Amino acid sequence: MTLSSSPDDVLLLRRAAQGDEHAFEQLYARHSAALFNYLLRLVRHGEIAEEILQETFVTVWQQAALFEERSAVKTWIFRIGHHKAVSWLRRNREHLTLDDTVLARGDDGWRKDENLDAWENMEALRKALDSLSPKHRAVIELAYGQGMAYKEIAWVLGVPVGTVKSRMKYALRHLEGILKRSGFGP
Repeated sequence: MTLSSSPDDVLLLRRAAQGDEHAFEQLYARHSAALFNYLLRLVRHGEIAEEILQETFVTVWQQAALFEERSAVKTWIFRIGHHKAVSWLRRNREHLTLDDTVLARGDDGWRKDENLDAWENMEALRKALDSLSPKHRAVIELAYGQGMAYKEIAWVLGVPVGTVKSRMKYALRHLEGILKRSGFGP
């Protein structure tokens, strides 16, 4: 499977593989915010998401020469981050609690006093997303939050495209049910 990379990303990754720190910093600047937001939605703890982000980019630096262009550079980076987050979730299953700061702080900048209805809608959606399992939340976040196609999501998660489709169907049905029960329309 070949998913297209930005030619700039491939060049930056190749230069990073040769030890070019400036190229690596550019890759980090391009992809760290999106990856952090994705990791935050998965692990629900800002500090943990930041640690996983840093571990991910250390791995990217160490393994840049191993990139085989079977995916886009962004997809490759997200795959590394996703697997690190899943490993953390497995190791820390019994210690998981919902981090209230994640629910209160929206990446979109919504503030309750500026637009109460919009804020409440975002809060309801955020809570509904938090009710999903990490594997179902991941497909939603990668598709809608990161704009990835099913093939890319499948590559990031290391599952067949059919599995991505079935997880997406379940997740959307589950979200719709929660939101309807909360008084929001389809």
